[in-house]
Amino acid sequence: MSYSIKSITLLSVTMTSILCVACGGKEKKDNHKGTEQKGASTKVTEQSGINLKQNGDYTQLYAENENCKLTTVQFAEAVDIEEGQVILNNSYMGSCWFKFSGSDNLETNYGVSLQKLTKDVINNEISSAKKSELIDIQVSESGDTYITRHPVQGFLLLLNPNYTNAIKVSYSYFNPNNPSSKLTEAQVEARRQNTYKIANYLINHYNK
Repeated sequence: MSYSIKSITLLSVTMTSILCVACGGKEKKDNHKGTEQKGASTKVTEQSGINLKQNGDYTQLYAENENCKLTTVQFAEAVDIEEGQVILNNSYMGSCWFKFSGSDNLETNYGVSLQKLTKDVINNEISSAKKSELIDIQVSESGDTYITRHPVQGFLLLLNPNYTNAIKVSYSYFNPNNPSSKLTEAQVEARRQNTYKIANYLINHYNK
């Protein structure tokens, strides 16, 4: 009788262990699935490959032409200002500068231009950015384009390994009351965020 009870107890412990392992495995799987359903992360790691699933055709975005990639209306939509606040300050061979004064009364120019790069150069740029601690690299809101920021000059590059060429988004500012003055950290950050807004607007606009 004692042998039977011992056997039953051992069997119960074994079954409980199996069920716990199974439940734990299911919980991990469910948690992983839940993470995947939240959408693509903007964090980029060195270990991951550079290829991203494409969600559109960006041929026109990276095409070489003499036209601006954005109109003043589209630029205003991108940075959430009134159309009348912005003017096309300069346009040359597809490189365009948009100027407007913000709430701090500083004139800021935002440039959008095409950079002629081969696919090999683009792949090297992405790989180098992922290894560097100085270069900020993100994945666009669309999940299919890399956006890198130059650590010193602050401009962005839209890099897609499936296309030749890149799009550069940059900014400069001028204080008419004090030309030698520098921006505060808050002012710099506001302009940086605008460049990201412009970059993602471009990608979403040409996502056909």
